[in-house]
Amino acid sequence: MGKKPTPLKAKSKKSKSKPKPTKAMNPTLNPLFFAAFLDPNLPPAHRLAMLREVLSHEGPEAEELVKKILGVLAEKTADATLKKRLAEIDALLKQMKEGPLRLAVFLQLLPATGGPAQALVLIEDGATACTVVPDPALAQSLRRGERVLLEARGHALLFRAPTPRWTGEEAQFERRLDDQRLEVTLRGHERAVVFASQELMAKYDAQAFKPGAALVVNPRLSFAFDALPPQEGLTNYRFLDKGAVPRVTVRDHVGAPPKVIDEVAEHVRLAFYHRDVLDLFGQRLCFTRLLCGASGTGKTLAVQAIHRQVYELMSEFTGVPIDQLPPRLFRLENNKVLSKWLGESDQNLDRFFDEVQQLAAEPFTTPDGRQVELPVMVIIEEADGVARSRGQDPLLDRIFSVTLRRLDPNRPGLSDKLVIVLATTNEPQIVDAAFLRRVGGAVEPFGRLDKPAFRAVLQKHVQRLPLASNNGYSQDELRRDLVSQLTAWLYSPNGTDPGLVELTFAGSTTPVIKHRRDFLTGALVERAVQRAAREACRAHVAGTGKGVTLEQLMRGFHEQLLGLLAQMREQNAAQFVDLPDAVRVASLRRIPQPSHLPIELQTH
Repeated sequence: MGKKPTPLKAKSKKSKSKPKPTKAMNPTLNPLFFAAFLDPNLPPAHRLAMLREVLSHEGPEAEELVKKILGVLAEKTADATLKKRLAEIDALLKQMKEGPLRLAVFLQLLPATGGPAQALVLIEDGATACTVVPDPALAQSLRRGERVLLEARGHALLFRAPTPRWTGEEAQFERRLDDQRLEVTLRGHERAVVFASQELMAKYDAQAFKPGAALVVNPRLSFAFDALPPQEGLTNYRFLDKGAVPRVTVRDHVGAPPKVIDEVAEHVRLAFYHRDVLDLFGQRLCFTRLLCGASGTGKTLAVQAIHRQVYELMSEFTGVPIDQLPPRLFRLENNKVLSKWLGESDQNLDRFFDEVQQLAAEPFTTPDGRQVELPVMVIIEEADGVARSRGQDPLLDRIFSVTLRRLDPNRPGLSDKLVIVLATTNEPQIVDAAFLRRVGGAVEPFGRLDKPAFRAVLQKHVQRLPLASNNGYSQDELRRDLVSQLTAWLYSPNGTDPGLVELTFAGSTTPVIKHRRDFLTGALVERAVQRAAREACRAHVAGTGKGVTLEQLMRGFHEQLLGLLAQMREQNAAQFVDLPDAVRVASLRRIPQPSHLPIELQTH
């Protein structure tokens, strides 16, 4: 028999109350909820629904989740604010970098204060400033003395400027004081303490320069930036005369030439062709002379003739035309050497003689490949300006001592060089005796013209002038006759010259008469001939004359002599006529002159 079926239980009725939420159903307990809520890719509406769901629950878990959400939102707000501020700062820095900049020199970093680095800089106008360095790497790499760029108001140091080739004033290095400072001598021989760049200090540590070296400094900033390399000789010649060689020749322009012209030519010729003979007899190559004489007696003309003759000898010796030979003449002129700064005058004189010695030592290469030494000429015009007797002015005495020290024919560098020194003066009595010894003790006097010298000088001046024809005589015959008549008119003891002036010396009662011939110099002859030539030129243009006449020359001499006589006084009589030594003119009387020259009476 089969089992009886078990009776079914009656179904229970469902409860109408809400079931309690489980952990799976509570979003505050779901670990993925927080990450999903913060996901920016989730649609805003979905995230808003999630936020409502969180806020609809109560309990510590829901409160904790709300706190987390509020904290994250606060952090995001602060981060956005920070980013905004950083963006503003970046924009400000960009604007500062792209705007106008200011140049300065970095000195040092200031002690750290916890914020951005600050630097002490020197602005180009000499002011000192403290500025911020926004870039920490730039701040740590800066070196003292570097040029930097600041923003326009100097509030921030932005860049390192390109490394310059320093320029400024020269100063002489004296000594190092510490790791940052040096003592230097500025222009005017004033001592100063300046900062030194780290680059300059590194050169000093490497012994790249020593005391006495030339430094590049900026006195306004009190900063030394660089050391100049030592100078190997002079790079340029400040006192070298680069003018054309004079066309004055002894043959055509110098009448009664002084012996110094031939002496210089002979010395140069021996140096060129017979140097061994000079050495055999112990002769110095340096040649010196002092040319003394009143104004107009021919010193300048002689110097020009020597200048030309030396160049003619150089051209002959080297085979180079005169106009292609290099300049070899130095002029020691007071206005170029003397300065209101005493130390600068000394330096100029030293520089002058340094240039002379350096040029004299430089060989010249001839077209055929020979290396030869050419002469150097030194002209000291108005030598009494730099060689006045000592004891009158201490400052001039100091300058003169430099001249004596450098102008010594026995000095090394001068005695063995072919240097020709010609000094001129109108006042030989005030030239220092030591200077006279330096120029060899040899004085070449230039005086007024005697009769033979006058004839020679006049012949030179009229030899190229057209003379007015007279009875078919040739120009040479007219020239000889004209020179003879003028010489007789001026120098004949039995002529018609009554004298121009009467001088009475102190302590004497016998007057001395000075005639036309006592005033004659080479310069006066030139002026008289030029005056006659101008008159003949005007007559030629007007058609009333065809050449220079004797009458025109006589008027020329007469006017020149009367002009000198008008300037003559007791105090300056020695400038116009030769006087005995140690005499003083007590009185001067001008002798009345006829209103017409004898030749004018003959022609009219």
